[in-house]
Amino acid sequence: MNRRTLIALCLAVCLVASLGGLAVASARAYHLLWRDCGDGLRCAELVVPVNWADPAGPRTSVHVAKLPATGDSIGPLIVNFGGPGTSTSMLRPSGDPDLPAELPILLRELRTRFDVIAVDPRGMSEPASGRAVSCAEPEASHFGLIMARTRRDWDAHAARNAAHQASCRTAVRSAWYGLTSWNVAHDLDALRAALGQDRIRYAGNSYGTVYAQAYLELFPHRVERMYLDGTADHTQPGLEPWLRNYALTQERHLTLFRDWCARRRDCALHGRDAGRAWDELAARARRAPLPASAGRTVHEGQLYAGAVKGMNPALWPLLATAVRKALDGDAANFLTELAPDPGGSSVGGDSLCNDFMPGLPTYEEFQAVEARLRRIAPRFGWIEGRHELGRCWGRAGGASWAPHPLRVGHVPPILFAIGELDNNTNHLGQRHVAGQIPSAHVLWHDDGHASWAGNTCLRRHVHAYLTTGALPAPGTRCPAERIHRVGK
Repeated sequence: MNRRTLIALCLAVCLVASLGGLAVASARAYHLLWRDCGDGLRCAELVVPVNWADPAGPRTSVHVAKLPATGDSIGPLIVNFGGPGTSTSMLRPSGDPDLPAELPILLRELRTRFDVIAVDPRGMSEPASGRAVSCAEPEASHFGLIMARTRRDWDAHAARNAAHQASCRTAVRSAWYGLTSWNVAHDLDALRAALGQDRIRYAGNSYGTVYAQAYLELFPHRVERMYLDGTADHTQPGLEPWLRNYALTQERHLTLFRDWCARRRDCALHGRDAGRAWDELAARARRAPLPASAGRTVHEGQLYAGAVKGMNPALWPLLATAVRKALDGDAANFLTELAPDPGGSSVGGDSLCNDFMPGLPTYEEFQAVEARLRRIAPRFGWIEGRHELGRCWGRAGGASWAPHPLRVGHVPPILFAIGELDNNTNHLGQRHVAGQIPSAHVLWHDDGHASWAGNTCLRRHVHAYLTTGALPAPGTRCPAERIHRVGK
């Protein structure tokens, strides 16, 4: 090879490297070594930089699992089912009551055309991988600020989250500095390249849509098809507008709960206005703690914490029963069936706070925010501000990828599914995200959060889009299915 040819070749290699960016470098440096890992899965570890802003720095790994196609595969479909938490474990048979009962049906349908590949975010691998991180100190319950009655309660909540965060930093070691969705999006692109794909097919639910938003900004030219189900809005720079959408959604949900109860003869509040029943109960709790069996009482914060949990449409039967029994003199169900969930030991909450609340208001600043939320959502929705802030109150000093308006270049059509009954990732925020992507196509449905597996109409339209690119006809709306099965 003469000198001129060698120089030309070097220039070409340098040009390719500059255009390919970090993900191409990762794909050249690392490979996926698949191994059997039980339940028909193949697993691998993808080694990536802790922080993609420093690709030559420390390394970490992300856990990947594959369900091979049962039919003629048209390629890999990368999925993340949200959390933030493990998605690879959801490819395995499970009796977990919190998972959609129809998930095995969805996976069977997808496998007729795809190798289904789930990827876990950093530190959140399935236990079977041996790489899951468990922090020594549990985080505070995200219902904690709802139940807080004094400034001292707020300080105690902050101290629990700070202790949890410190123990997580110790457990995760150097990988602590990469716990953002910006880094996960780079991991997804490294996975795409390691799979030998020029462009990505991706389906994300709930928190999996935050990774999708980052990917759309970073790698729009590498998107083939992308489905976002129950999108979490990462595009609100200010905390208060983001909380306002949640407050308005929860206020509206009280009316939807009332209407559902009026239609269902098996609702414990059928025959009376369930919304007014709540108003009466909340008014009683403001005056004095509610009596409960075995000599217990339920104070206002405990009542609201149980009601926030019960406002999930899947739990509406429990909420109706709890309200009726409390009005009759026994509020114990708010301490049992609707008791707040305890804090966990995962780094998932730390990752969420790095993405959504890297900067927190002071106690005094939030009191002013809450007063404004009470004005727009006075019956119920105002409490959602405490619910969301409780996830992060007391955490500080982690990595940061702050919310901001989407900056997406030209991308192929992106399919969104938005549920009328979704109060987990509220429909106002979902519409806000979709409205910033010119090629977004929205498929509305009348069920709640994460309904892809449980709504046959959704499954049909999403399968057609992922396999062929065909979009639902304009104006298509999938009727409710899951909500009709609630309580039956």
